[in-house]
Amino acid sequence: MTAGICSASSVLAIAKVYFSLSIDVFNQSSAMKTNTLIFLITLGFSLLAEASDNVLDKVLEKLGASETVDVSKTIDWGILPGPFVNPEQGLGIGIAAVGLYAPPTWQEGHPFSTVTITSYTSTSGSYGLGLVNRTYLNNDQWRMLIDGWISHAPSDYWGIGAKAAEQESNKTHYDAKRLQFNPSLAYELFPSTYLKVGWQWQSYRAIAVKKKGDAAAELKPGVSSGSLIGLEYDSRDFEPNPQSGSYINLEWSDYRDRYGSDFDYQQWVFNLRHYQRLTPQTIFAMEWFNQSFTGEVPWFDHAMLGDDQRMRGYYQGQYRDKHFATAQFEIRHSFNARHGMVAWLGSGSTASQFADLAESEWLPTLGIGYRFAFKARINVRIDLGVGKQNNGFYFQINEAF
Repeated sequence: MTAGICSASSVLAIAKVYFSLSIDVFNQSSAMKTNTLIFLITLGFSLLAEASDNVLDKVLEKLGASETVDVSKTIDWGILPGPFVNPEQGLGIGIAAVGLYAPPTWQEGHPFSTVTITSYTSTSGSYGLGLVNRTYLNNDQWRMLIDGWISHAPSDYWGIGAKAAEQESNKTHYDAKRLQFNPSLAYELFPSTYLKVGWQWQSYRAIAVKKKGDAAAELKPGVSSGSLIGLEYDSRDFEPNPQSGSYINLEWSDYRDRYGSDFDYQQWVFNLRHYQRLTPQTIFAMEWFNQSFTGEVPWFDHAMLGDDQRMRGYYQGQYRDKHFATAQFEIRHSFNARHGMVAWLGSGSTASQFADLAESEWLPTLGIGYRFAFKARINVRIDLGVGKQNNGFYFQINEAF
C-alpha cells in the first residue's frame, strides 16, 4: 500500500460498501451468500483495524509483518493464514509464508527478490503446496524465476468448448494428482528488455472419475513437457505490487516427445499490462491477455477461463478451448499505509479458432477486494469476484496482475 492518512472519510467509504453488500446478501443464492458473508467478515475486520492499528500491528509483528526489509537476514520471512471460497475448491484455509531477500549483488534502490510458499486444504478434499520464487541478480540484469506446485485436485470437467461448458450432462467430477514445475531464466538485452528461456512441465496422474458425465472418456493421464522462449519489456517498479510502469510479454512454448512430453503441441502467450498513478493514494491498472494453442493439446492444458488472476469468479476450466482472450481494468486505492481496497471490471472469451474470439460470447467479471500490507510492498489480497453464474472468494499474496 502507498502511504496515506487514515481518516473518518476512508472508514466511511469502506462502511458504505460493507452496508450495500450486506443488503445484497439477502437476494443471492446460497453459494453466493456464503462467499459474500465471508468477505463481509473479512471486511469487518478491516474496519476494526482502521480503529485499532496499534493492537493489530503487535499481532502482525509476531507473524513477521513489517514495513521494511531486514537485509541482515538471509530471508526476511512472514507467515499469514487466511480463508478462501472459490468455485473449484469450496471453503478452505491457506497458509502463506512470504520472504524477501537481497542476493549478494543487491544494491540499494534495486528490487528485493521474493519467495512465497503456499499451502492449502479445502472442503472439496483438495490440498496442495506451492512455491513461487523471483530472484533478481546483478542489478536486475539476470532474473531467475521458479513456479512449482504439487496438489491433489478434485475438480469438475465439462469438455472442450463453450457449448460443452454449458451442457450440465457433460459435467464429470474427478480426482487427480497434479505436479507442475516451470523454471525460467531471463537476461536483460536492452534497458528493461529481457530475453527469456525456460521449461514448462506438468503431470496429471491417478485420475479417478467420481461422478461420470458425458465428457468422462476424455480424462486421460499424461505429461506435458516443453521448452519456452520469450521476449519481455518490463518497466514496472516492483513486480509483486506495481505502482507504475508497463509490462509486455510474448512467449512461445514447444511441447515435444524429445522433451518428455506425451503430446506434441505449441503455445503462444501475449500479455500487456500498464500501471498509472491517478492520485497519491490511487493506482489504475489494466491488462490484456491472450493465450493460443495449436497441435495435439491435452485436455488439462487447454486455455482456461477463470482463476485467481484473470476472470475471477469463474470455475477454472469450465470454459476451456484452444484460444483465450481477456481484458481487465482495476482501481487500487490505499486508505493508509496498511489498508486498501480495489474494484475491477473485465471480460473474457474462449474459442476453437483465433478468428472466432471476437464473435464468441464475452463473459463478464467484476468484483471488489481488500488489501492488507503485510511486508514491504507485499500485499495480502482478499477478493470477491462475480461472474455470469459463479462467484469466488480468493485469499492470495501479491496483486492479481
